[in-house]
Amino acid sequence: MKKLVVLIALFLLVGLGFGYLVSIDPGYVLFSWDSYTLETSFWFFNIMLGLFFLSAYLILRFVLFLIGSDWRMSDWRTLRRAKRGKRQTTRGFLSLAQGQWHTAERQLIQAAALGDNPLINYLGAARAAYEKGDMDKSDHWLKEASHSTKGAELAVAITQIQLLLSRGQTEQALAVVLRLRKNNPKHKHLLKMHIKVLRELEDWVGLKELLPTVRKLAKLIPQNKLKELEEKVVIQLMQRAAKSSNTAANGAGQAELIKEIYKDAPRSVRLSAEVLGCYVELLIQLQQQGKAEQVLRSALPSVWHDDLVMTYGRLQGDDVPQQLLFAEQQLKERTNDPVLLLALGRIAIRAGNEAKAQEYLEAASKIKALPEVHSELGYLLTKQGAFESACEHFNKALA
Repeated sequence: MKKLVVLIALFLLVGLGFGYLVSIDPGYVLFSWDSYTLETSFWFFNIMLGLFFLSAYLILRFVLFLIGSDWRMSDWRTLRRAKRGKRQTTRGFLSLAQGQWHTAERQLIQAAALGDNPLINYLGAARAAYEKGDMDKSDHWLKEASHSTKGAELAVAITQIQLLLSRGQTEQALAVVLRLRKNNPKHKHLLKMHIKVLRELEDWVGLKELLPTVRKLAKLIPQNKLKELEEKVVIQLMQRAAKSSNTAANGAGQAELIKEIYKDAPRSVRLSAEVLGCYVELLIQLQQQGKAEQVLRSALPSVWHDDLVMTYGRLQGDDVPQQLLFAEQQLKERTNDPVLLLALGRIAIRAGNEAKAQEYLEAASKIKALPEVHSELGYLLTKQGAFESACEHFNKALA
């Protein structure tokens, strides 16, 4: 309100000042051209001159507006089209997430025609077409995605691999992976895809060849996952070698082949309880208990595990006294290990030392009431004729 009052007062002052100047002397201006003359006051001439320049300015602005209107309209249309494309993309991916495959495909294709980034829309449409079972359309949209954006071939190919895996076309997926990795050998995601495809195919030889590359890229897979993969590969290769029919019938050939696979593995993998246990069990299946006992005797001090100790107690080594001596040496550090005491009891029985076997087994039963301990004591006491005590232990084994 104050500003309005000040503005009115300012106009009044200017008007009064102008009126005062006019009252002093109106002035005189004469224009003459040929036989025409124009006479007016000085102040009226200035007012008309000001109005002329104002009109010329407004006309010029209007003309410039008309000239530039097409540009502004074009920008407005482009912006509006881009906004529509973004809205349609959002709707398309929401439909895709909700499993509305037909709607998602239609919306995403419309968005591809409207937006400035058709690649993601075509990829989404390819996924929608695949999910509704239209493989031809899916392949078509993948081709459109590849042509839509320069340098999009890799992204499109990765999507194609994922779709091929979903279809169960694993061998075709492997062919695409190998082609891509030939041109992009250090691409980490492609390497992950390669691992995934080989696991799907159960190509353990291929995975073994790939592992050195995986190890070089330490951050590609967490160390625990990498170790798990290495163990899986070694176990699978050993199991396949054990089933091989191209080696000696007595099992020595398979055992030697398994040994090579085991020795070729990294030390951390060889000392895995799961890998070592698999190696020993395969040797036992191939009637190579002597070799299995030697393997466990060498490895147990470095990888102590109850399952391995239990297996060691069941093994019939080539030198049973030596086997018993080794187990007794381990007892010095693990005096209260019931599984080791059970293993010692079993080995002592095979060594013919029933008194020592009973001593070990009774000590184990006092530490932990393992069913296997009571079962062994039952059999031992039965051999000695102590049937009543044997029955007590058999009952405890079944409890």
